[in-house]
Amino acid sequence: MSAAIVTRSPADRLRHTLMFEVCLLGVLAPLMAYLAQKPIMDTGILTVMLAIKAMVLTVVFNYCFDKMDVHYGRVPNQRSFRGRMIHAITSELFLSSTSLPLLMWWLDMGLLEAILMDVIMIGAVMVYTFIFNWAYDRLFPVVQPAQQLTPAA
Repeated sequence: MSAAIVTRSPADRLRHTLMFEVCLLGVLAPLMAYLAQKPIMDTGILTVMLAIKAMVLTVVFNYCFDKMDVHYGRVPNQRSFRGRMIHAITSELFLSSTSLPLLMWWLDMGLLEAILMDVIMIGAVMVYTFIFNWAYDRLFPVVQPAQQLTPAA
């Protein structure tokens, strides 16, 4: 019988979320300003609003995704390449579904412009998410208890 799989603590999840969002703001605000041809102050405020929304939703999403991993006997911070891809894609789809109306309103864009902006941002954030989470898992690993070996009967 093996020991239970240990997942990230609430404090670790908070650290992860804050680090993720702060670093992402430094990437997204200038990129969005360039693409939308808007002042960086406008896109900076928008990215802060999107980050606050994302922080709340990301904590919930990651908790649920980790629980799903554990349910299937997988250690969340030891995800395979495929598992990391699934995590990054579903995370971004979840978050972008709530961002499109805000992009349209804040940047005074039409639907097609906002969709294009969102698609570009999703691509950039998916790459960023994959790299950030891989690096975070290496810098802050979750130590698993040693597996208990049971003698053959």
